[in-house]
Amino acid sequence: MTATATMQAAVIRRHGGPEVTEVEELARPAAGPGEAVVRVAACGLNHLDIFVRRGMPGLPIPLPHVSGGDIAGWVDEIGEGASPELIGTAVLVDPAVGDGALGETLPGGLAEYVVVPVANLIPLEDPDRLVAFAALPIAYGTAYRMIVTRARLAAGETIAILGASGGVGVACVQFAKRIGARVLACTSSSEKARRLRDLGADDAIDVLEEDFSAAVWKLTDKKGADVVVDYSGKETWPGSIRCTAHGGRIVTCGATTGFDATTDLRYVWRRELNILGSDGWTRSELLDVVGLVARGEVDPVVHGVYPLSRVTEAIAQLEERRAFGKVVVVPDAVYGQVTEKEGQHE
Repeated sequence: MTATATMQAAVIRRHGGPEVTEVEELARPAAGPGEAVVRVAACGLNHLDIFVRRGMPGLPIPLPHVSGGDIAGWVDEIGEGASPELIGTAVLVDPAVGDGALGETLPGGLAEYVVVPVANLIPLEDPDRLVAFAALPIAYGTAYRMIVTRARLAAGETIAILGASGGVGVACVQFAKRIGARVLACTSSSEKARRLRDLGADDAIDVLEEDFSAAVWKLTDKKGADVVVDYSGKETWPGSIRCTAHGGRIVTCGATTGFDATTDLRYVWRRELNILGSDGWTRSELLDVVGLVARGEVDPVVHGVYPLSRVTEAIAQLEERRAFGKVVVVPDAVYGQVTEKEGQHE
């Protein structure tokens, strides 16, 4: 493959709103020992990209910075100590690095090329579904750990999922239905509610039309949900506590509306509730998810695929809560090639 001196990248040079992200030319990175340069085919967006752009208290990010953690592409170059046979291989990249993630504490994949540890590469047998695989690591990996590993959801149980139309939420719906649970999906519009039912949700609750906690309580004949997924935090936590069944589990992986959530402890001890934290994913869990998609048992939901030159439009789909499922960005140089194979577009 022919190496280029520069590359297209979405660069954050200061923290702030959408206007601080600019697409420009950067120097193409080189692989060091134990590293590989991946030519990016697709990069899935997450709310982490928004948090990084705005600035995260307690986690300073060196600027300028390139975000984007969910990366699929082709190995373009390897550093010392890696097998040359990897060159040209289609791969998914596990974003977890030390105590951080690619796109967070290290440069990410909203660019034509990215440097990653060779140990983070996951070779793919299907090079024609790179958009689908790029939708997986952060959202589907996080959802899998919450539903399967931490909550241990079982067939026949009822699960209530808040924020069910986002990347993590949609993945939770899919995994829960595959397990055989009854799914109550909470979302913010009647159209998203309809799409969640089409995806397999048994009931969909429009939180703009009714109180989700009261709705879950009513739909479960005043027994509550066995599992409640709440990564909204401050605004929804009190309601989640109220609509969880005796002996039930509330699982959280974040707090998009604030960390200072109020817990009415009377519900915790009277109903013997279990509050479970879930942090990211493990490599084995991500491999399980990749296997499910490779075998056709789970089909990632992709809201749209945008060229890198329109990355601010793509991020707006998440930031303004218009997305249903994952938003994926593809470098302009390979946009036609990638989207033609997968039939995806914005």
